[in-house]
Amino acid sequence: MSPVDPRDVAALLGSLVDKSLVVAAPGGDGGMRYRLLETVGEYAAERLDEAGERGAVEGRHLVAYRELARTADPLLRGSAQREWLDRLETEHENLRTALRRAVAARDEQEALCLVLSLGWFWHLRGHRVEARQWGVAVARLGPNPFDPPVAPAAPLYESCTAAPPPMAPEVLAEARRGVRLFALANVEGDVRSMASDEAQRELEGIVSAYRPGLPQTCRVPGLMWFFAVILKCDFDRLAEIVDASVRTCRELGYAWELAFNLQLRSKVMNERSGRDRGATTDADESLEIFTGLGDAWGAAEALSGRGEAREQRGEGAAAADDYRAAIRYAEKLGAHAQVLLLRARLAGVFVEFGDEEEAAEGERILSEVVERGSHVSAEALSYARLHLAQRYGMTGRTAEARAHLLKLHGEFGVRALGLFQGVAEGMLAWLDLVEGRPGNALVTVRGALAKTNERVTELVAPFVPVTQLLTAAEALGVLGGAERMKAAARLVGAYDALREPLHYRVSVPERTGRAHTEAAARALLGDAAYERAYAEGGGLTLKEATALV
Repeated sequence: MSPVDPRDVAALLGSLVDKSLVVAAPGGDGGMRYRLLETVGEYAAERLDEAGERGAVEGRHLVAYRELARTADPLLRGSAQREWLDRLETEHENLRTALRRAVAARDEQEALCLVLSLGWFWHLRGHRVEARQWGVAVARLGPNPFDPPVAPAAPLYESCTAAPPPMAPEVLAEARRGVRLFALANVEGDVRSMASDEAQRELEGIVSAYRPGLPQTCRVPGLMWFFAVILKCDFDRLAEIVDASVRTCRELGYAWELAFNLQLRSKVMNERSGRDRGATTDADESLEIFTGLGDAWGAAEALSGRGEAREQRGEGAAAADDYRAAIRYAEKLGAHAQVLLLRARLAGVFVEFGDEEEAAEGERILSEVVERGSHVSAEALSYARLHLAQRYGMTGRTAEARAHLLKLHGEFGVRALGLFQGVAEGMLAWLDLVEGRPGNALVTVRGALAKTNERVTELVAPFVPVTQLLTAAEALGVLGGAERMKAAARLVGAYDALREPLHYRVSVPERTGRAHTEAAARALLGDAAYERAYAEGGGLTLKEATALV
């Protein structure tokens, strides 16, 4: 064993996580970690104060753990990923202590280096709240680079943490941008917080600072400017941005960054019409690169993206295979939040495509995810609740379905865009129909359409208001009467015409509802009148069709 400076040991004693008792426990690196009596830590600190060396020793502690984080960060993207994730998890309290000291001393560059080095670790291990809190705290140590007038970001070909501080001026400028991007990317479902004037000014500054194809926008955290573009609803630029990032990665020989941007493009294009086959091609290439690098997280994300594309095309068995393989990679990594989301997606496939035995298994998995509550990411919990509610509604358990949807509606009201409340309301309208209350369904779906006819819907879920038109058509058809039936026929025509270019998978309730509505309208109006109304609806825009509801 190499000699240890007792002063450094004393400083470290005061940094350990739990000083209430003496316990030895195995560390992630195979050694032992110790939790000590608080009085021992206090005694060590007092001795350092008396010697006048506390500041120097704490400075050495800060540098040591900054270097651990900085040099570990690139190793989180390869075959040693799990080993270094565990090492950083073991040392997490020491890393927090280093951050606290840097922030308290207003040592901006040390704090920036620590946050930017730890950002990917926080992401992989689900420490999103912590990532946002530290990002915000460290951002306040320096000027806001996104305040007007915003200086355009110059190309930066190396990471801001490729070398230890001090940082060159152009590196410091990018680091200040990057720490704010980390904070933005870790909102964790609380999108409503981005509606304030201050947040909107920041988003405007981010969008102004960057341009497609910059080398730093190909890697974390610079690539997170993409999310600012989404939050500003500038969806027409998304394809240009991801295409430029992929092109720049190829030109500069960035392997991991290319794989990341390919899987990102796969998922983005999966939500946009006409490019779903390209989504599978991108996911395949991303998977090949990530697998070659030994990056289990990346392989799981690429498989998940391919699974989503296959699910959209109705290829349930192939999608399930991809989700299973992705789960194995995520479990290997110990990425518990990722595992839960992937299990929820697999369960959704079982419920939608499987036989009764698989559907029951899917229901069980979805229930498990929901029961985990606050221990599950907002995305996984919302996904599980929606699919579980649909399963309950389809199997006659409408009270249970409604309870989940009302819970979700309340959660969305606190933290999400109106679109997501509209999704829950649309499903509540469907439940009204299942329970034989078409009048209630019509009122509810009107409110839903008012929320889902937003600009952001075009990117996140363009099919949602289209399916809600069908819910409205079914409600009008059940209510009956010639005028309502004509409106129902027009809405069916609008639904078919608006749905066709979206290339999304039609659910069982949609197919059933459409068939019932058409049959009822034909029976009352006659074939000729139905066809005329249906054709009229086919020429309507979404806004015009919504006005019929």
